[in-house]
Order: sequence, then structure tokens, then C-alpha cells
Amino acid sequence: MSDIKNSLRSLTAAAGWKLPAARSLSPRQPVILVYHGVPKSGAAVTAEVFERQLLFLKQNFDLVSWQQLSAQRQRTSRIQVVLTFDDGFRNNAEIVAPILRRYQAPAVFFVSSRHAEPGKYLWFSYLRLLETSFCGNGFKFRGEFMEMSPARRRTTMTRLRASLLEMKPHPAAMYGAIERELPRLEDFNSEEDLRNCASGMTAEQVSELAHDPLFTIGGHTVDHPFLTQCEPHEAALQIANNKQWLETCGAECRVFAYPAGDYNELVIEQCRVAGFSSAFSVTSKIGNAENFEIPRIGIYYPSLNELGFKIRWGYLLMRLQSRGIVRSNWSAVTQGRIETE
Repeated sequence: MSDIKNSLRSLTAAAGWKLPAARSLSPRQPVILVYHGVPKSGAAVTAEVFERQLLFLKQNFDLVSWQQLSAQRQRTSRIQVVLTFDDGFRNNAEIVAPILRRYQAPAVFFVSSRHAEPGKYLWFSYLRLLETSFCGNGFKFRGEFMEMSPARRRTTMTRLRASLLEMKPHPAAMYGAIERELPRLEDFNSEEDLRNCASGMTAEQVSELAHDPLFTIGGHTVDHPFLTQCEPHEAALQIANNKQWLETCGAECRVFAYPAGDYNELVIEQCRVAGFSSAFSVTSKIGNAENFEIPRIGIYYPSLNELGFKIRWGYLLMRLQSRGIVRSNWSAVTQGRIETE
């Protein structure tokens, strides 16, 4: 059944973005895409895949900066696309930025500051590498043996993730457990692997990107928590301290992206108070927050047809889904998957 669904999805994407009337029916305002880490290898979207996608975008659409979001194209003109990258992985500075410069493609980098420090990792990066790289049969965590055999690994990691996210206060308790009670990534990953997949941009790399007129640096919190699960004071600090650090690196930092697309009215107000003028989500949750619910479409797969389909029809399908006109499984085409990044 999954093979049938995947085939149907591929056929729909291939036909849908090439329809003769697609351009005139597609969004008049720029479509915003969101990527996350782009490593050399070990992911669906690697450096090679991303460069191929970027060339496809240049050939079929117009890449514009986020400052042009209010501009409307003519019906027959090419669709405009804005590129954004969340989390601030080091591979964004070392792999993505040189590719973008080669094609003169503007982009926004939303940077979390925690993993700029050596040996610090965002919680979901830690869990991802723990699942894929841990070499033993298991480890002890709070008196329980966490079995990591091939047959049990996925179940164990799902349970561990849920346990960590339930810890209070969020995210301090979770990071305390990761750093003091769970295996160290350095014990079973090479320095190169950690740099490729999990390390964050250094202050110097943020500064270099901030001073390049092609790029914009935006806020993404210190620790990448679920902001609505934080105590209000902690959420405000996550936003404000991240902004302050980015500004010490030379970034103007007027735009923000909600980690995991998680926000509410209080979080929006905290962003305003911190001095942000705009914020990017995935889907609209409030509906009347003007520049603080700018929608984006996630790119998680290498398919060029799917990329084209998302650009032409993603926003429309998202609106229809929010109104209950299409079923929620269409999100598999528009969003790809629900991400924690």
C-alpha cells in the first residue's frame, strides 16, 4: 500500500507542477521554502541534491529576497521563491552558503545559538545521531536499560524522546539530562561527522553571513525549544537572548522563525517586544497576526517534481486543508512531514 501511495504522490507531483495553467493559478506573492541542515552526506537533501534543486529553481522560478514578500507578480510572470534555512547548522555556512553565492541566490538563515559552542547540540540533533550512530546494545537512563538492538532501537528512541520532552522546566531539564545522564555523541561519532550533521555555526560564520548582502540572519531561539511549553519568562529569554547574541555577531536580526512552528499569541507578543518586525511559521495558528504568521513550505526530499509541485500548489492545498475541504493526508504532498526542526 505504501508503494502505491508513493507512486501516486510521484505521479501527482510530476503532472501537477507542469500543467499549462499552473502559473496563472499559482500564488501571486512569493512562495517561501524552508530547508534545514544540508550535510555532505547522510540525509535526503545533501549538498549534491540541494545544488541540483537550486539549479532547478533558477531555471523555472525567480529567486528573490524576503524583503520582496509584499510584491505581487503578473499572472503570466514566473513564480517568485524565497529560500530560508532553519536552525543554523554549520553545514549551512560551509556547504549551503557557497552554493548560494555561486548562483547568486538570496536566502535567510534562522540561527539557534546553543550549538555555536563546541560540544553543544540541539536536542533533536542529539537524538538523531544517538539513534543512527550508537554502537552498543543499550545504555542505562534513570534506572532503566534503554535497549538499542536493531529490532528495538526505534521504539526505544521514541520513548526516550517523549520522556525528555515531558521534563520540566522545558527545555533546561531536557538538556540537563542529555548532557549529564545520556551517552556522549563524541564517544561514537567522528569530529567530521559531528561537524557535518550536528554542529552549529560559529560566531565568526554568523558574522560572515551577516555581512554578505546576499544573506539575512534571523532569530530562532537559543535552545530550539517548543516555546509554548516554556514558562513565559523562559520563552521571552529564549527569544531575546538569541537575538542579542546574533546582533553581537553583526546581524541586524529583525526576522524570526518559530522553532517547530510552535507559537501562540503570547509568543507573538514576545517577539514584538524583543524587536522583531516579522516572524515565519509553517501554518497559520492565530489567523490575524499579519507579519507574524508568514507561511512556509518544508523541503525534505530530493524529488524535483515534488519541489515544483509544492511551489505551484502548496499554499492552495494548505488553505483548503485548513478549511476542511481536502483531507489532512494531502499534507504529505505540501509539507512532506511534520518536522521538529
